[in-house]
Amino acid sequence: MEKQPSTRPALLVIDLQRWFLEVGSKEKLASVARLIEKTNELIAFFSQMKLPIIKIQTVHKADKSTWNQWALANDIGRLIEGSYEAEYSPAVLSAEGEVLLTKTRVSAFIRTDLEAQLHRLDCNQVVIVGYSTNSCVGQTAIAAYEYDFEVLLAGEAILGTNQQEGQLMLDYLEKRYGMLPMDNSAIKLDIEKRNLRKY
Repeated sequence: MEKQPSTRPALLVIDLQRWFLEVGSKEKLASVARLIEKTNELIAFFSQMKLPIIKIQTVHKADKSTWNQWALANDIGRLIEGSYEAEYSPAVLSAEGEVLLTKTRVSAFIRTDLEAQLHRLDCNQVVIVGYSTNSCVGQTAIAAYEYDFEVLLAGEAILGTNQQEGQLMLDYLEKRYGMLPMDNSAIKLDIEKRNLRKY
């Protein structure tokens, strides 16, 4: 039987901040508790396995120097540095050695050193959890693919702005990139079964 290639995965936890989790439709808010539960399950697993965990947050400067075109055109700033809404949700587990990365655009790879950090950690696979499927999660997954990382989407630990928009992104990721959401048990089994190198 052919041996599976060796991998070193990193867990990318995207934008689980107060504003993303506490504001929005009833449909979305009703799913937040499960999103956090399933995210925490993977954080605990990666921590136990001593694998990298990178928490990613969107934070902007009040002076507008980091705002995107829409925010500037509409003079609406969100997730301002030091604000309540920019805080990471306290319900999300903290893990020893976790890395915090700040971004100012939808993809976690734009204007950040995420690619360099993953290479420094000797990671060639990313497991992506967080908010939102149709925006930051989906576009980060696409960028990770284009940077030649293997991508696992944690289907139980991602959440769309709403069900329809989230599903549209999932359909596109499957059709264009062959990415299929996996449940947590399948992700953990996949990682355990791989011939992980010792670091």
